[in-house]
Amino acid sequence: MMLTQDQINAANQANMETLTQMTQKAFDGVEKLMELNIQVAKTVMHENVEHLKEASQAKDAKELLSLQANFVQPFAEKTISYSRHLFNIASETQKALNEVSSQDFQSRTKKLHDLISDMGSYAPGSSDAMVNMIKQAVANANTVFESSQKAVKQAVDMTSHQTKSATDSALKASESIFKTAIAH
Repeated sequence: MMLTQDQINAANQANMETLTQMTQKAFDGVEKLMELNIQVAKTVMHENVEHLKEASQAKDAKELLSLQANFVQPFAEKTISYSRHLFNIASETQKALNEVSSQDFQSRTKKLHDLISDMGSYAPGSSDAMVNMIKQAVANANTVFESSQKAVKQAVDMTSHQTKSATDSALKASESIFKTAIAH
């Protein structure tokens, strides 16, 4: 069975739609990243200006050092928060790209099943074994794809949990160090 021009055009159209969806998801992630960075830049600028105002009004060196210590203290928390936001943006973008990819894969698998079924009706009766073998190969490919999707999801979930645990530990340690430094 030969592919018709309509089938080729439909395949090209489907490829373009998938590419467009994936590009849009990637740009959504970039847009979120840019929004985050702009917000961080605004916040840092505002906090620095406020700190400079306070520091310029310090009465003595002890007050200035105290202001500086209080200014620096939340830095670890802010860095960790920024890292969490980055991780969330990356995870959301990856999840969106995986969804588009999975939908495309399922659509192509259905079309392949239809094509294989059509092959069986055009071929002589002795080709049933060949059609069944092709169907089994497609089923095996689907199983591999689904297993890899599950493995990726488990890896992302595990990494997310480990990142959260490490972040929480680092935050507790930095708070403890800061409290010790202020006490002395």
